[in-house]
Amino acid sequence: MKNVMKTLLIAGTLFALPLTAAQARPSAGYDGAGRFNHAERVERMKFADNLNLSPQQRQQFKKHQFEQRKAMITLRSKLDLLRIELNEAACATKPDLRKIDRIAERMGNVHTEMTKQRIHARIQRNSILTDEQKQSVNDRRAMMPMKRGPKGMRN
Repeated sequence: MKNVMKTLLIAGTLFALPLTAAQARPSAGYDGAGRFNHAERVERMKFADNLNLSPQQRQQFKKHQFEQRKAMITLRSKLDLLRIELNEAACATKPDLRKIDRIAERMGNVHTEMTKQRIHARIQRNSILTDEQKQSVNDRRAMMPMKRGPKGMRN
């Protein structure tokens, strides 16, 4: 009886965990698909206008933004597929804990890549700015409330 209860508890936990993880999405400032909502986009555009970017800087920012978006879409897709794999593995009649652990590790690796991509993007964006523009960005960042962890980072 004790083993049956323990098995049911483990199976229930393994079933519920991926379901809750699959439903978790960042919401503050984002539309749930990893994109800024309209108000955030307008605010960011106004801020970019206040930086007085040169036409060359604007072109570099635009190019960089497209590259960054493509990279993040790829990583988010990988993460979504891994969430589905995890859900399938956890819902199996006899869940393989080693397989679940491997999938969870791969998910962690994708999160690591996403964080690296964000940091590299910030460094690249800062390399385009002049010292005065960098100071303006840093001043604004200091005034912004923390939404999702340090400096607004998200996973």
